[in-house]
Amino acid sequence: MKWLSLIWIGVLTSCSSPDYKKPDIDVPKAWEQQGSQGPSIADQKWIVVFPIDELNTLIIEALKNNSDLLIAAQRVEIVRAQYGISRSSLFPSLDANAAFVRQRAPGFNPEANQVSESAGLGLVSAAWEIDLWGKLRDQSEAARRDYLANLALYQGAQVSLTAQVATLYLDVLDLDNQIRISKRAIDFRKKGLRVNQSRFDAGIASILDVRQAESLLASAEQVFYEQERRLVLAENALSILLGRNPGPIKRVVSLDTLNLPKEMYAGIPSELIERRPDILAAQEALTGAQANVSAAKKEFLPSISLTTSLGFASPALGALFQGGRYAWSLQPSISTSIFNAGRIQFGVDIAESKQEALVQEYKAKIRSAFKEVNDALNNIRNNEFERAAGERVVQANTARVRASRARYLSGISPFFEVLDAERQLLDSEIILSQLKRATYQSGVQLYTALGGGWNRSDFRASP
Repeated sequence: MKWLSLIWIGVLTSCSSPDYKKPDIDVPKAWEQQGSQGPSIADQKWIVVFPIDELNTLIIEALKNNSDLLIAAQRVEIVRAQYGISRSSLFPSLDANAAFVRQRAPGFNPEANQVSESAGLGLVSAAWEIDLWGKLRDQSEAARRDYLANLALYQGAQVSLTAQVATLYLDVLDLDNQIRISKRAIDFRKKGLRVNQSRFDAGIASILDVRQAESLLASAEQVFYEQERRLVLAENALSILLGRNPGPIKRVVSLDTLNLPKEMYAGIPSELIERRPDILAAQEALTGAQANVSAAKKEFLPSISLTTSLGFASPALGALFQGGRYAWSLQPSISTSIFNAGRIQFGVDIAESKQEALVQEYKAKIRSAFKEVNDALNNIRNNEFERAAGERVVQANTARVRASRARYLSGISPFFEVLDAERQLLDSEIILSQLKRATYQSGVQLYTALGGGWNRSDFRASP
């Protein structure tokens, strides 16, 4: 019998739940787009990195009222309940059963029908499958991992929503700034038109100068109305993210007052895997797939179930609780598949293919995360250079406008020179405003790519 015991132990060992291992990932030692290293900005809370009270108030409102986020929260609750249903299969069910029958029917006396009755009261546990091989535990573990993956995705949606609100808020501030620039340009060009009209009336300037001044003013007004249109669209989009009806957004902050921290470090690449909720979601989904593979393989093994009942039974209701009327039954059963035309093996093949697909998704998610961080670091560095160059362009164009106006009023150059200088000044000022917005948005992009301040310590590891 010793050899039989060894075989039994081997069978049980082969049917134990698998050890879950992460796929091997090629992790770079440093970020290509960052020369010096320092603590990751993701170690700090959002409000520390971006101390804009007005923006943070909007983010809190969005996290509370955003419809898509509320829907995602309910999906997490659905998956949590599904896990609870799956886990309940590990335990026997217990039902109460009471019955009473009174009937008149033919009996032993052929000349007359007889009245008879029967009664029963008891507890029944119907067809409880004993999880000898661990199949039900694997299925329950897969359901738990699915819940955890959805929970991580929900927390990732919170990070994404925060970034979306910040991005749209900065778009609104940029458009505010562009509108101020356009209004200032319109005021200057109205004055220029009046000067040209006066010079024409005095016979100093030609009608061409007047028409050019009118064209310059109309082009600035055209840009102004286009900016106002875009501002309304941005405010409406931001309102929807906040869970409001479309409408204006109250604000007092100016884009020119915003500045990123002097140093925005990304930490080291290996830390990123622990900081991103979407990577954790992919990992949990993969672990669940491994459990599904194990459960699918255990379908080849026999299924053992047990049905039991305990209670009282009597041919008469009044005698139900008299001595000797207790009753019980114990019904074990075992079943195994003899022929299924490959159904079980096909189930294993499906589970293994899904697992392999999730392995590739997990790797792709990590590579994408590395790319997002490198892209954000590249944007921060180059946006700063572009912004500095844009400021020099505006300074040069401002000086050029002053010089061209003086030359025109002195009769040295034609009005076309003023026209060209003012057009380039307006364009460069708008571009500079966009660069300021892009610079700050690149900081938001980096913070989000690093996990948006999320950490595994914030994750509830079990339901």
